[in-house]
Amino acid sequence: MGDGSDDDPFYTLLGDHADFVDKLTELEATLDEMIATREAREANRIILDESIRFFEDELLPVLAAEDETILPPLEAAIGRYGTLVNVVAYEHDEIRRGVEKFKAARRDLEAHPSWAAIQETNRHGIFLVQFLWDHFRKERTSLFPTARERLPETELESIRTRFAH
Repeated sequence: MGDGSDDDPFYTLLGDHADFVDKLTELEATLDEMIATREAREANRIILDESIRFFEDELLPVLAAEDETILPPLEAAIGRYGTLVNVVAYEHDEIRRGVEKFKAARRDLEAHPSWAAIQETNRHGIFLVQFLWDHFRKERTSLFPTARERLPETELESIRTRFAH
């Protein structure tokens, strides 16, 4: 397992992560453009809104599913405190907070367009982009391999089923 084949319980999730990175790259590009031009054009605002829909409809449900399906059995196997389980659970909460801050900045940008609002939207957006890239890397290189190694096949099958599209 772990060879990238679809018998890997994390195969679909890793594919989702790759799709998510594409969306984050698009968000980063629009934030960079807003900073460079010092304005939020309609095309930029459309991408910001699409990013919020992505966070709400795709990313946050995956985090919740990971919290329910991967973390509890892994906690039973390796413990919580001082382990990856605690780190990942904390990062999921941090991502949720980051999404809320980004949404608030986006609302403020719409209500009061200004250079300061663009900078604030950029600050929260870039935080999410960078944090999520690092988070996905951590899951890919540490969490998923640990789960493959430590979880019984029944739990791995539950993960495979939960994340199948």
